[in-house]
This record gives sequence, structure tokens and C-alpha cells, in this order.
Amino acid sequence: MRVADLDGLLEVKKQAQAKRLPYELIQDAGHTQIEPGTITCLGLGPYPEDELDKLTGRLKLL
Repeated sequence: MRVADLDGLLEVKKQAQAKRLPYELIQDAGHTQIEPGTITCLGLGPYPEDELDKLTGRLKLL
């Protein structure tokens, strides 16, 4: 799923925290073109799919 920017990603993280969903922010290791430590992804789950869809269903697929 895609968000527009880091603020959008952090908003989804905030919503996941509020629902007590398991999550992990992923930071790039910096082995390619992205600076080390750059937040690039948010992992969600494991959790029931229908509950995750309530949080991410509005997001566009990559």
C-alpha cells in the first residue's frame, strides 16, 4: 500500500497504535540510493485481515 509521504506513513502508524495493532517501522540500511536510517515502510500484523483492511483499505496499491 502506498502513502504520499512520511507524514502519511506516520499517521497510519498512529492509527495502528491506537488500535493496538502490531507494527514495525522499517528504516533503510543505506546500501543503495536512500540515506541510512530513512523510514521507508511500515509493517503491520500479524492481525486479522478484515481488521487490517479497516486501516489500510483506502490506500492505493503499489
